[in-house]
Amino acid sequence: MGSILVPFLTDLDSRARVKGSRDPLGAQPIWTKYGRYVVGNLTTVSNSVRDFTTLMLGYYFAERIAGDAGPSSVLSTFLKWEQLAAYCRAYVNRDVTFRGTERVQDTLSNGTRVALSSAKKYQILSDQQTYGLWGLYSVPSASSGLVEQDPARLSSAALEFVESTYLPIFRDAGLPNADRVVAVLSREEATVDLSKGDRTLCEAVARILKQRMLQKERAFYRFHLVDGGPLDATHGRQKLLADIMKRRIAPGDSLTPGLVRAFAKDAKTHGPEGETLAHYLARIAVCDSVLAAATRLFAFVQGMDGKSLDVISSRVREAWGAGVKTISPLDVLGLRAEFATVREDSADRWMAVADNLARGDYAEAVRLVVEQNQATMAARGGAQWVDVRSGRLHVRVRDEQGDLPSSAALADLLRFPYFLNSLLVVTHELRGGSDD
Repeated sequence: MGSILVPFLTDLDSRARVKGSRDPLGAQPIWTKYGRYVVGNLTTVSNSVRDFTTLMLGYYFAERIAGDAGPSSVLSTFLKWEQLAAYCRAYVNRDVTFRGTERVQDTLSNGTRVALSSAKKYQILSDQQTYGLWGLYSVPSASSGLVEQDPARLSSAALEFVESTYLPIFRDAGLPNADRVVAVLSREEATVDLSKGDRTLCEAVARILKQRMLQKERAFYRFHLVDGGPLDATHGRQKLLADIMKRRIAPGDSLTPGLVRAFAKDAKTHGPEGETLAHYLARIAVCDSVLAAATRLFAFVQGMDGKSLDVISSRVREAWGAGVKTISPLDVLGLRAEFATVREDSADRWMAVADNLARGDYAEAVRLVVEQNQATMAARGGAQWVDVRSGRLHVRVRDEQGDLPSSAALADLLRFPYFLNSLLVVTHELRGGSDD
């Protein structure tokens, strides 16, 4: 299977995009670094077990068809399978949690005969290759031990699991070896009738992708997705964190700095591995204290065109008081060396941002975040979004404007994900364990 994995870009999916994803202060490489200490395989958008199932089957069918049609068919086959899986999930399971749900539902509103094709007009996303599972899940799947690279194909463990778990479902539906699926996906363009001629096929696909899982699926996905798989870069920290999360927080609850610190406290009771996890979680909480305040301040600044630094400083003080109490400059200073590995020329500036926010020198903090934006944009070959002239702000780009949160709200704000939300969602999806 001679395809090439598409490099993963964190902000490709609009449903999971971090606000301010254009990253005007260069915060993303910093929070990503800290997130990888505790979550080694998942990304901000790879947060659905059934999307991983869909991806594995897509690779499986693409490799089978490439044996006859050649490696050039791989991507086309994958995109057509993703379309078929989406239509079956929506029509049979009434599940619309996948990417491309709007186009799929729009198509189904006109009937149950649907076209499968890699042609642009049939794609379920504006750019399905980039914004769909091929672009968003291939690299996380490789990190989880589900996909191998060079050439790109299912790992032996994933292939054995597909053949022993999912092919029997097709067989039991009267579709031995999923040959009917292969026949459909082998066509350059195929029309499938979900309610009549192809209902059996559709129901088999939908059964595989229903949200309730078999016990053997839960065990398989727990190991590969929650525990980090055979390539676990966190050396067991991710598995321990997931166990703590499962006990500490309910599905749908929001993560906060307080919860991250509570996770760290719990981790300390789990020996040397837990001490290491607690160390990194504490650093995440410290890191976010400065990143959250700085990025919210910069967003506020973008709505202050023409205002003087004195006026802006006064308004910030109204919201945050005499200083940002959530920031400990001494603790932030302990992160300097790691900030420097991301960008040496910005490390001292971030330390100064933390110090001035904590001391309540908001005018200087504004100057510093403006300088950080200038340095970030210059590194990308672009122009700064905001500058200060004669003590007044001149705003060129208004990407994300917003009011400042109160000091109390700021204390509960975990501004960046650190991949924690994805681990939490996947962990809760795999709760339970009874077979159907």
